Amino acid sequence: MKSQDIMEAVSNISEDWIEEAAEQPMLLPEQQCDGAAVEQSRGQPLRRHRFCAILGVAASLAVISAVLPNLSRTTAYALQSLPIAGAYFRLVTVRDYTLADSGHTATVKVGEVQLESQSSAEQVEAEKSVEKVNAAIQQITDEQIAAFREELRHSGYSNLELSTEVVTDSDAWYSVCLTQVLQNADSAEAKRYFTIRKRDGKLMQLGDLFAPGSDYVKTLSEEVKRQMQTEMAQDPEKLFFLDSDIAEDNFKEIKKDQSFYVNSNGKLVICFDEGEVAPMSEGSLQFVMPESLPGLTM
Repeated sequence: MKSQDIMEAVSNISEDWIEEAAEQPMLLPEQQCDGAAVEQSRGQPLRRHRFCAILGVAASLAVISAVLPNLSRTTAYALQSLPIAGAYFRLVTVRDYTLADSGHTATVKVGEVQLESQSSAEQVEAEKSVEKVNAAIQQITDEQIAAFREELRHSGYSNLELSTEVVTDSDAWYSVCLTQVLQNADSAEAKRYFTIRKRDGKLMQLGDLFAPGSDYVKTLSEEVKRQMQTEMAQDPEKLFFLDSDIAEDNFKEIKKDQSFYVNSNGKLVICFDEGEVAPMSEGSLQFVMPESLPGLTM
């Protein structure tokens, strides 16, 4: 039986069935053995119980596969303890190679997001989201490789690394990060995040996480500044660009399309690249937003 069939069947289970089933004791297969066998098992080695339990698991799986098309209250009870098979999306490596010439090296290990399973109502939106994510990853990768090939014409040293990874794969969210690391005279790291809401397959923009009309830029900017000030108060060596001598370098507010993702706890994380709001030595920075932010509708 396909995982999509299981997911569709689970979605049709009535909550009343589950509640009713939860109130009724359900004998496990090993408890359904004849009474004599149960009495004997008290004095038998543990393997007797294990054998019976294994038979029970196998029988349960067989029953679920056979009965799913005609769900009953009994199967509803069984299914409430089964995990949903697989994730909606997966990241598959499609570029994996190294370019090297005269002190210049590029290491590329980049994937594309593939849609594993969705209900029909979500399929179209999810496919659009996957196409947008993959197109953006491909464009950035192509641009970086083209720039690297230009570097090959010059003497010196440079190292480029491009990679993708899944940062969140929860019941509600799927987030992928494309990381770019460039090393020559200096070193710079940049990250681009893509977050998809699983319940409808929507590729999220930062404003989508807030109620319509919310001034999310101001709300998030104030919270980021508050966290920066708290960190500097706790650690005198910590430095953010808030009150520097160069006014134009000071952090004033986030961009409308500021980099972000949703972590495994379902919390919004605002991200900054190296040197964006603090010295390069601080690296890439992240600020986890509280769920109580005004207008936040996650």
